[in-house]
Amino acid sequence: MNVLIINFPGEGHVNPTLGIVKALVNRGDSVHYITTEEFKDRIEGLGANTYLHPNHLKGRTPQNTSIHEFLQIHLKLSFDILTIVQELASSISFDYVYHDTFGAGLLVKDYLNIPSVSSSSSFVIPHEQFLDIIKKSTSTSTSSSKVEKENQVLTEQIENCFGVKIKHPFQFLLNTANLNIVYTSREFQPGGKYINDSYIFIGPSITKRMQLHDFPIEEIRNEKVLYISMGTLLIGGESFFKTCVEAFKDFKGKVVLSVGNNTNISELGPFPRNFIVRNYIPQLEVLQYTDVFITHGGMNSTSEGLYYEVPLIVVPQANDQPMIANRLEELQVGYKIDPHEVSVKRLQEAVQHILSTPSYLENAKMISKSFKESNGEKKALKAIDEYLALI
Repeated sequence: MNVLIINFPGEGHVNPTLGIVKALVNRGDSVHYITTEEFKDRIEGLGANTYLHPNHLKGRTPQNTSIHEFLQIHLKLSFDILTIVQELASSISFDYVYHDTFGAGLLVKDYLNIPSVSSSSSFVIPHEQFLDIIKKSTSTSTSSSKVEKENQVLTEQIENCFGVKIKHPFQFLLNTANLNIVYTSREFQPGGKYINDSYIFIGPSITKRMQLHDFPIEEIRNEKVLYISMGTLLIGGESFFKTCVEAFKDFKGKVVLSVGNNTNISELGPFPRNFIVRNYIPQLEVLQYTDVFITHGGMNSTSEGLYYEVPLIVVPQANDQPMIANRLEELQVGYKIDPHEVSVKRLQEAVQHILSTPSYLENAKMISKSFKESNGEKKALKAIDEYLALI
């Protein structure tokens, strides 16, 4: 089969699809993935073909982007993606398109007039509830009639060039299909038992990254390990990181701190001897030795932590992170600290509470078990094949 994959250029959207890519390639399917430069190597390393477009998301975070600006990013990405699809379609006949819930997926499906399968990188959320989250979590202070007018021009350009119809501006955030692959378990999904069978829960995709690193793994073996990472998009995290350094300078074990690419490590130091600080941390490797994980609560990091049976302390920033933090507290596998309540004392108390309460680890093991019993990519491919056979 010829499979076309369309995605949104974010770590939390691309990484979950890597296991599917690997499974498709391994069984002999020809995978064609439209993406951006930063994901090229890891996707091609799995045997897929990549086609690149500019990343209009670069430099943007939920904190500095209004909803209209966010939709403009989607419009620009969609035009670029459809341009590539138009060229590919002249020489390749695709059997279906596998697309993220964010982005151009449904436009590509309509343009090619082929079946589609949706890829959901977070919890399944009812449409109205999801739109409410998006509106609340994106700043509206920079919204302007100028941006809205530009969006109207871009919308008309897409519709005229490719003969497709953008049915609703928020279509770019709600690319659901008749078959939807969800990278978690029904047990972790809020209200999972009430969600219909068009949603296939396969557990998180834990695929070894094709990336080199110089992290000294041997230094954290046989140690009590506290791992701190606030994801790849945190801007202005220096004060948070400094609070962590003060809170855990006397921690009896190793503290692994990932500060992301937007932070200058030299401006944070010097560090206590028990700290290992990097701009980039090989997260999957480190989590295998971690006792407590302090995180922003993005779905990728949350799932990876729980997969390796690590209780979490969550400081949610935006988007679906507050919902994920609430679910972790509900299942008693995580402890939530609101961003404005972060302090040396709160961080110390949270870590002490997790380490001194065995039920957090036991509950993390139960969620990990549910992930591993969800049958992963094997279940996804079976569902896709059965769905296509009915069309």
